[in-house]
Amino acid sequence: MSKDEYSMEQDSKNTIGLGHCDGISNMNNTDALDPSVVGSVTDIPRQFSLLSVFAIGYSICTAPSALILSLGVIIGSGGQTTLIWGQVLIYLVSLCMALCLAELSSAYPSAGGQYYWAAVLAPKRWSKASAFVVGHLSWASAVCACASMLVSLAEMVTAMYAVRHGGITLPAWVNFVIYQAINLIMFIFNCREDILPALSRFWLAVSLAASFICFVSMLARAPVKQSGSFIFTGFTNLTGWPDGISFLTGLLGVNWGFSCLDAVTHMAEEIPDPRKNIPRALIGTVIVNAVLSWPMAIAVLCCIQDIEGVFNSSIGLSSLSLFVQIFEGSTAGPIMLQCMLFLGGLGAVFGIQTWQSRLAWSMARDDGLIFAKYTKRIAPAPYKTPFWSHVYSTIFVALLGCLYLGSSLAFNAFSGSLIQLQYVCYSFCIVCLLARGRDSIPHGPFWLGRLGYICNIIAVLWTLFALVFYSFPPYKDVTPSTMNYTSVVLVAFLALAIVFFLVVGRKKFKSPTE
Repeated sequence: MSKDEYSMEQDSKNTIGLGHCDGISNMNNTDALDPSVVGSVTDIPRQFSLLSVFAIGYSICTAPSALILSLGVIIGSGGQTTLIWGQVLIYLVSLCMALCLAELSSAYPSAGGQYYWAAVLAPKRWSKASAFVVGHLSWASAVCACASMLVSLAEMVTAMYAVRHGGITLPAWVNFVIYQAINLIMFIFNCREDILPALSRFWLAVSLAASFICFVSMLARAPVKQSGSFIFTGFTNLTGWPDGISFLTGLLGVNWGFSCLDAVTHMAEEIPDPRKNIPRALIGTVIVNAVLSWPMAIAVLCCIQDIEGVFNSSIGLSSLSLFVQIFEGSTAGPIMLQCMLFLGGLGAVFGIQTWQSRLAWSMARDDGLIFAKYTKRIAPAPYKTPFWSHVYSTIFVALLGCLYLGSSLAFNAFSGSLIQLQYVCYSFCIVCLLARGRDSIPHGPFWLGRLGYICNIIAVLWTLFALVFYSFPPYKDVTPSTMNYTSVVLVAFLALAIVFFLVVGRKKFKSPTE
C-alpha cells in the first residue's frame, strides 16, 4: 500500500462515528462531503474566514493589553527583566506550543481539538477515558478563562469609579452584578452564527485600537522617561523569594497573554480548508501578539514612575495605578485608557464564549455532557449555533461568579488554574503522539518533521515547569490569603473528571473514534 493510500485509509477510519449529528449541513458540497474533516457532517455553516478565526485567537490573547492588566503580578517578580526578557522566553515556548497544536489540527481538524486528539492518539484501551477526561479538563479551562476575564472587567469598573469618586470602595456584590451582566450580554452576542465572523473582526479592531491608544498616550504623557539601562537591565524583586524563583514565578503574568492558544482549533468545522487555515490562525496569533507585545513592555517601563506604587496599588488595580502616575494624578486620562482596556476585555469574553461553546458541543455530540440530548443540537435558522451548549457553558461561568461572591480566594484558585489545565491537556496529546510515533499518523499539509519533534519535547518540558513554578505562592511569607491553591484545584478537576467518567461516561459516552 502506498503512503498516500495509507493516509486516506487512516483518515477514513478516523472519521467513522464522529459527531453523531442530526443532519446534513447547508455548507458547500466540498466541505460537507470531505471525509478528511472531522465532523464535516454538521449543521453549522462554514462562514468564518481565516481573518475571522485569527480575530478570535488574537482577541482572546490580546497580549499587549494583557501585559498591562497583569502588571501587578509581573512588576514585583523580576520587574523589568521579566517584562522584557521573560517575554522573549514566553514567545518561544508559546510558538512551540502553537506549532504542536498546528500539526495536530492539520492532521485531525475537529471542533473537539485536544478532546478528539486524545481519542485518536491514546492507546486503544484508554482511548475512551482519555477523550472524556481531556475534554472536560479542556472545557473547564475555557470556563475558568471566561470567569477570570469577567472578574477583571468588573474590577476595572469599580476601580475607575473609585478613582473618580475620591477612593470610595464599592461592596463585592457590585462586582458580582457587573460580572453577571457582561456574561449575559456576551452570551446574547454569541447566539447568531451569521454575525459571529463580523463581530470577531470588530473585536479584533477594538483590541488593536485599545493597545495602540494606550501605547501612544503613555509615551506622550509620561512626565519622566526611564533610562535604557533601567528598562533592559533592571531587576525588581518585591516577593521575598530569591531572584531566580521570583523571575520564574513572574513569568505567569506574561504567560496570561499567550494562554488559550487552542481556542482557534475549535473553529475547525466553521472555516473552509481547516487543515491549512487553522494552523495559519494559530501561528499568526502567537506571532502578531509577540510583535505587538514587546514594544508595549518597553513603553510601560519607559513611562512607569514608581514601581512600588504600582505593585502596592492603593487603587487595587495596577494598570490604573500606572495610568494615574503617568497623568500625574489626573483622573480623566487614566479612566479613558482603562476604558480602552475594558473594551478589549469585552472582545476577549466574546471569543472565549465562542470557544467554550464549540468545545462543549463537540463533547455533547458524543454524549459526553449531561443533558447531551439538548446540548448536541444546533439551533435552527437564523441562529445556526450550538445554542444549548452555549447556554450550558454560560451557566457554569455564572456559577463561578457566585463563588467569587462567597470567597474571592477560592475563585482565584479556580481561575488561576486555567493555564495549567490547558498545558496538561496539550501535553497529554503530545506525549501520546510521541509514544505512538510521529510518523504513524496521517500528516496534514502542515507538518514539521524533525523540527516538530523538538517542539513536542519543549512543550512537554514547559508543562512540567508550569506545573511546578506556577503553583508557587506569589510571596515567600505565605499566609492563608496569599497561598496559591491552583495545584489543589487542578487535582480536584482531574479527580472529578475521572469520577464522572466512571459513574456516567463509561456507559453513556461514545468515544469519537467508535
